[in-house]
Amino acid sequence: MKRTSFVIADVFAETPFAGNQLAVFTDARGLSDGQMQSAACEMNFSETTFVIPPETPDGDLRLRIFTPHTELPFAGHPLVGSGFVAVLKELVPCAPSVVRFETGVGLIDVSVEIESNFAGRAVMRQPVPRFLREISDENESAHVAAALGVSSDQLSLDSSPIAIVDNGLPLMIVPLDCLQSVRALNPNQHAMRQIAESNGVKTIMAFTTETVHPDSTVHCRVYAPGAGIHEDPATGSANGPLGAYLLKHGLIASGEITSEQGYEMGRPSLLKVVVTKSDGGSIDEVHVGGGVHVVAEGVMHFEGGL
Repeated sequence: MKRTSFVIADVFAETPFAGNQLAVFTDARGLSDGQMQSAACEMNFSETTFVIPPETPDGDLRLRIFTPHTELPFAGHPLVGSGFVAVLKELVPCAPSVVRFETGVGLIDVSVEIESNFAGRAVMRQPVPRFLREISDENESAHVAAALGVSSDQLSLDSSPIAIVDNGLPLMIVPLDCLQSVRALNPNQHAMRQIAESNGVKTIMAFTTETVHPDSTVHCRVYAPGAGIHEDPATGSANGPLGAYLLKHGLIASGEITSEQGYEMGRPSLLKVVVTKSDGGSIDEVHVGGGVHVVAEGVMHFEGGL
């Protein structure tokens, strides 16, 4: 029987027991794909990660990311949280402040700041998002609204469209008119899966520029029917493209935003997003970060040998 240690961390959280929960298996050598998937199902968080040695000289560690239903090539809060745990637990020699993870979309850098034995902050550099298309057809927009459980009148399409964006995890961004509309969302999960499949996306994000906190920029909710997740409390992979979207459509003056998420789930999360442009005006870099709090550690037992 193999015993494998794990750490549970709350990611994009300003306090413990907020943000998005993450289980990090700190040494997953010898685990099969099926064992990793079973462990992720057992933890039943949005994602669970498995740290293994790198396969190239450029990476510090390799990271595999699983939802309870499938493996993902890339995701936000798993990278941010795993980077923090890797530095905290000294999984990399010399305990660097930047960890380079090998992922399904290439190398991802995570910068880490340790504030205590259990808390700190981490920031990931994301792949630059590609804007694939916009949804302008009224009937198609109405289907999206209905799937989310709102009327077409609650969409805010005057200055910003429904957009399909891809940074390694395809995403649909849906602007809504006010905070009340976002907070009252009641998605039809079957319809959401159909919308996701027909548009080739994994996640659907609804947002508004009306916020709970005056210092925040946007308030959002994120659903991942393509990954078997009804709602996610904090989604770094979606908020990076959202920052680029806001900048592209002139909804923010600079490339820095604070995004609220998870409030409707009782898991308040704050995500800090920084988008920079090149001299030519194209998006150059996207960084997403926030607070991380370690809340538990344990050991899982796996049947069978290595």
